[in-house]
Amino acid sequence: MQDTMRRIRRETRTSDPAVAADVVAQTHVTHGLEAIPDGASFSFEERVRGTRLLSLESTSCTGVLTGEVEPDSAMVLVWLKSGRGSVDGRPVPIGRPTLYRHAPQPFRWESFQKDVIRIDRATVEAVAAERGGWAPGPLEFKPQHVPEGPTLAAWWLMIRTVASEVLHGPEEVPADRERELTRFAAGGLLTAIPHWPVTQRPPRSASSARFARAETFLLEHAAEPITVGDVAAAGDLSVRGLQNAFQRHHGMTPLSYLRRIRLLLAREQLQAGHVDVTVADAARAAGFAHLGRFAAAYREEFGELPRDTRRAALGW
Repeated sequence: MQDTMRRIRRETRTSDPAVAADVVAQTHVTHGLEAIPDGASFSFEERVRGTRLLSLESTSCTGVLTGEVEPDSAMVLVWLKSGRGSVDGRPVPIGRPTLYRHAPQPFRWESFQKDVIRIDRATVEAVAAERGGWAPGPLEFKPQHVPEGPTLAAWWLMIRTVASEVLHGPEEVPADRERELTRFAAGGLLTAIPHWPVTQRPPRSASSARFARAETFLLEHAAEPITVGDVAAAGDLSVRGLQNAFQRHHGMTPLSYLRRIRLLLAREQLQAGHVDVTVADAARAAGFAHLGRFAAAYREEFGELPRDTRRAALGW
């Protein structure tokens, strides 16, 4: 009989601050947690779906949540969709992932919408060791790092893939598939935020491991006319070795990964709402030479044409 894991689903809506605080305390290890109404009314909603290895959480609240949070056996990353927030006394930017430290840290969220991903810590450490060429163990991450450009696009590519499966997939999932998806999520985290073993000093450059070098080259040159051979050479890999490594770490070929990174880069430009940036400008800046093929690939990836994204961002 195939080993399976069950994805829990929990949804809570309440107008009672005490209930909201209890719900948050069930989802996270917290200290001194308070839920405070901000005005005449208070509303809170939380949705959680996933397993002990990998889960997604979405929370919205019209009031204030404040206290300390302490990650347990998971790596916890949060990104603010609207409102205001701070972690460790530092403002959390909209639309950028923030990694919780593996220690108690103060937080404050005000009239917000935010999402959270929890990734099994042991899996992250194992994938980091494989990618970095060191022994598995605790990791240090660059403090307050905010990914931008291609590394941010790689992060959102991971989130889109994980969310599609976790939120819309079956309740019972083969354990091997859940472990594979958790490894994929770990790779997205490790690509987005610089890291190193706690026994080492912060590296001055990317890890010397071959796949890490190849992936770094691809992301640093994503908008340039690079080939699979260029990426393989950067990591001192054969083309077949590169193909196998990308399938293992990202579940797709290097060219598919590069194409989706470029599409996300173009989408970020279009969503910025700059009136002087045309669809053709965004396509060329992201590395697409053929506008028609770009539009078709964009529609396949996001379900809308690039011009529709631009119009919505400009309010037209």
